[in-house]
Amino acid sequence: MTDGDWRDGGFRQRRPSVETLAWVAASMGRGSRVVGYRRLTGGVCSAVNRLTVERRGMRTFVVLRQYPGGLGLQGSLEKEIANLGVVAGSGLPVPSILAADVAGASTGGAPSLLMTRLQGHVHLNPAEPRSWMTRIAEIAVLLHSLDLPAKMFRPWTDSWIAPLDGFQVPVDAQKPAVWKAAFGVMAAPPPKDTAVFLHCDLLPVNMLWSRGRITGLTDWNSIHRGARAIDVGHCRRYLAALYSPEWSEQLRSLYESIAGVTLDPWWDLYALLHYDDSGPKWIRSQVAGRRPVDVPGMTSRVEVAIETALRRLG
Repeated sequence: MTDGDWRDGGFRQRRPSVETLAWVAASMGRGSRVVGYRRLTGGVCSAVNRLTVERRGMRTFVVLRQYPGGLGLQGSLEKEIANLGVVAGSGLPVPSILAADVAGASTGGAPSLLMTRLQGHVHLNPAEPRSWMTRIAEIAVLLHSLDLPAKMFRPWTDSWIAPLDGFQVPVDAQKPAVWKAAFGVMAAPPPKDTAVFLHCDLLPVNMLWSRGRITGLTDWNSIHRGARAIDVGHCRRYLAALYSPEWSEQLRSLYESIAGVTLDPWWDLYALLHYDDSGPKWIRSQVAGRRPVDVPGMTSRVEVAIETALRRLG
């Protein structure tokens, strides 16, 4: 997403419009009415609300995702709709589409997607970290085992990470040389690796939990086929930033043990490098108060994960 200004505005905090609520009621069937809503926290690229719909004395929770109109953001919604179609019936815990208004014709101009509500909540304070990370590794292995169609991932096109001449060392880096060495590795052509089905945004904030199990995977904007280290590396980067580089390494070890494979170190490093000076801001927004966030130490923790990954490359 390049429209950074609107993400700092108030769109995500606004209640759904009258037009939107009428559209939701009509989409849910004759006699339906919206009797409640609650903004869901943590999203940075869309407004997400849980709505309570009443029909014939029965109440149902649904989830509404909306983007602001007039910014050309319909493409993100179209991708999510198409991708949810790909993973429907896959066995993954994913929402089902109830209705969509990509043009925003009935929702006050806001591109809108109405989905079923998944059970669970975002869980960022595990009492037993190893068990928590084991469940994450298991869902990643299951995801990567699916033979589902998606475009092949192109490293300098299908992600925001810069080509070599665009890399920048974070301003609060403790060891700039580590980052420069990692940037140098990226100058080599990407190695060939077995292509698996990828979520491409497999982060803890996109997982829902209930009673120690992952009950939902959300944010299906970016599916591809490519190296499994891309998904695991994105999650590893997040664990390093939010918790510790030791947790990040533990996830890699757990995934490799469960999957019976070794993650390609080049692609692992590639995913870890999806971090820049704006990273702490967006991670803090996604965490949304669910746990304390040590912003000053974030870059140094990611730096340790990158340095460790570099050693594996030799």
